[in-house]
Amino acid sequence: MPKVGMEPVRRRQIIAATKTCIHQEGIARTSASRIAREAGIAPGLIMHYFDDKDELLLETFRSIYRDLATDTRRRLGLARSPAERMLALIEAQISPSTLTPEAVTAWLVIYSTMRDFPLLERIERAYDRRLISNLTHELRGMGLDVAEARDIAEELSILMDGLWQNLANPVTFTVERARRLLYRYLAIRLPNVTLTPPEDDAARRAAEDAGLSAEARQFLKDNLPVVPVHLAAGSIVKTRNQLAQLYRPEAKASAQAFGLRLSQARLGDIAALRVIPKSLEQEAGASMPVPRLFYLFGGGYVTGEPELDMPVIGALSGRLQAISLAPRYRLAPEAPYPAALEDAFAAYRAFASEEGPFWVVGESAGGGLALAMLQRAEREGLRRPAAIALLSPWVDLTHSLPSANDGIDPTFTRRNLMESARLYAGPESDLSQPGLSPLFGTLSDLPPIVITTGSRDILEEQAHALAAAITTAGGAAELHDWPGLWHVFEYYRELPEAAQSLDRIAGFLRSHMPLKQEQAA
Repeated sequence: MPKVGMEPVRRRQIIAATKTCIHQEGIARTSASRIAREAGIAPGLIMHYFDDKDELLLETFRSIYRDLATDTRRRLGLARSPAERMLALIEAQISPSTLTPEAVTAWLVIYSTMRDFPLLERIERAYDRRLISNLTHELRGMGLDVAEARDIAEELSILMDGLWQNLANPVTFTVERARRLLYRYLAIRLPNVTLTPPEDDAARRAAEDAGLSAEARQFLKDNLPVVPVHLAAGSIVKTRNQLAQLYRPEAKASAQAFGLRLSQARLGDIAALRVIPKSLEQEAGASMPVPRLFYLFGGGYVTGEPELDMPVIGALSGRLQAISLAPRYRLAPEAPYPAALEDAFAAYRAFASEEGPFWVVGESAGGGLALAMLQRAEREGLRRPAAIALLSPWVDLTHSLPSANDGIDPTFTRRNLMESARLYAGPESDLSQPGLSPLFGTLSDLPPIVITTGSRDILEEQAHALAAAITTAGGAAELHDWPGLWHVFEYYRELPEAAQSLDRIAGFLRSHMPLKQEQAA
């Protein structure tokens, strides 16, 4: 289940408006009322989220470094050698997405006030020390001795600070010119090393974003950069309550919009939510059997419940005119692995024992859980679904694949995934075992499967790896990778793309239903 809240959205809007105002009018004229006009909010909201102008300026300064850290982390995740990691550290400092005119101007103006704000100076120094330390480490890995590595790292840091200051005047100095100067310096200082600038995907992403709906573009504007959320055992109950409070209104609205009746049920010993389109109740006397759908919700195995996934369960139940059942599997860390798998499998055993064909659907962690459950069901000879749909499935808890969309996906980060994995699996578990990472399980005898993802999805690589592995094993996997979209974007009813993807998923599932059942649907 995606993790996006209103408070982070408002804070981002205010900080973005602050950068714009500083860039356009200077810091002296950047008042609360001017920022509020730029953000399109009431002035009082600024003081609600920030105590005063000084705190807002401090958070604006911090946001610039958070953006840098996020982009650095993403680039380092893709690097495979000391030289590539050294370039990743540098490229993050001169990325066009980071070096926007607003960010550069805000940084330079606030930077100039450091004498009045010691905390700003501490933030700047801490960032510089970390950058120099990381550069030194990678240069050492390239074979340089300690002294030379440290000298070059310090020189690079000073050079990049100067480039940022010069970029405040984009008429005479551009990001591309800054990049050329850095690589010219590296060629002089490292004459025996061939350094190839990494491919920049900014143009591709910009083209993809241009093709998005207005609603999707607004969502990205509101929710990037992603706000870090720390998932820990001591605070997980609070996190669940916050998410429930945030998403329950949308869940209720979805049930009403899709014309659904919700009730509690049991699948064997496992509690479940039953979702029935009201139109089916009106046709209760029909002779044709009603299609059924077994659904597993997401939430990283540590948050979530069936009701909160109503934008997806309800949409598919309505489109397929199917009765859906979603088991309430136990959550970690109170009930770690294999509790969720045991609950899902017990519920599936009871569900599959009833007559008639059916489908299985899961999103995110629920997608990985569905796959692990079906692999076990195959081993034990249980009935198979007619088809499977997995939305942004989490199928590799080892995270051996890169995450090129870390910081690009507006819902959560690679760090969140790794925290959830450890809370679910425990610190000593082998994360590659198929019960946790079904990507490494048997994929040779699965029913037809559709997998959806997006080019911003934090799990895009896993979706592609799963589709390829199923195909290699002789199975049938259909992959839908939506340009510009993110993790389980189908959750957001306001997006036209969400409705289009759910239409395609429903069409796939319906096409693999036996004829009589298909006619009923």
